[in-house]
Amino acid sequence: MAEKVTFSFGRNWRDFVTSFLNEDRISEAEKSLKGFTGLEKFNGLSFIDIGCGSGLFSLAAYKLGASKVMSFDLDPFSVRCCEYLKEKEGNPADWTISEGSILDESFINKIEKADIVYSWGVLHHTGNMWQAIRNAARFVKSGGLFFIAIYNRVEGPFGSKSWLELKRVYNRSSRIVKKLLEYSFISLIVLKMLLMLKNPVSEIKNYKKNRGMSFWTDIKDSLGGYPYEYASAGEVFRFCKQEFCFVLENSKTVNNLGLNEFLFRSPK
Repeated sequence: MAEKVTFSFGRNWRDFVTSFLNEDRISEAEKSLKGFTGLEKFNGLSFIDIGCGSGLFSLAAYKLGASKVMSFDLDPFSVRCCEYLKEKEGNPADWTISEGSILDESFINKIEKADIVYSWGVLHHTGNMWQAIRNAARFVKSGGLFFIAIYNRVEGPFGSKSWLELKRVYNRSSRIVKKLLEYSFISLIVLKMLLMLKNPVSEIKNYKKNRGMSFWTDIKDSLGGYPYEYASAGEVFRFCKQEFCFVLENSKTVNNLGLNEFLFRSPK
């Protein structure tokens, strides 16, 4: 199945890079990459950012010293956001940006392998998640790292299938209904914080510590991200082990509708 953009992440990211992105958020993105990969610097390492979105993590990898950064996204608005950050960095020659799909064989066949292949919260939005993971894994050099995040599978009446239906409703709705859904979703999040005896104002204010992202941007992404697929942590682990003999080096799993993160290493 070919990718089809029904929700423009790029339009959302445009607001993020122009209104929210600052040095603190860039620093948090760098900490996120360093913390999960276990690498203090990316010096001498090449980095591919699949579904680069705002371009924040491409920028973080570049600032961490990556010798070569290759960013691409299907959404032209995301590509422009990434280009904007590259321009602000002085248009470095060792950072290239392209518009293309991870499911497009003619496009991905032109991409060289890298030491670190990164795709956070992207491959489940392609409409063919397992093939997207398979294609992305092809970019990993021998002994390289594969850092991905995939939506967790949750069974039950308020699980993944219900979330899928909510996303369909959101994407088909008018702008006014979208806003109502966004504020309703935020209200539920605030209520959950209060029940957990957390300060909602403080939690939202410090949200940038979550990979340097913006609370409001992530809310719209969460509701709007479609196509939408999901898998249990075990399903992703088994797939990457059986298909590529990857070894799991790090992981962060959840028991809700959030994202499971994986860091695999390719065998030498």
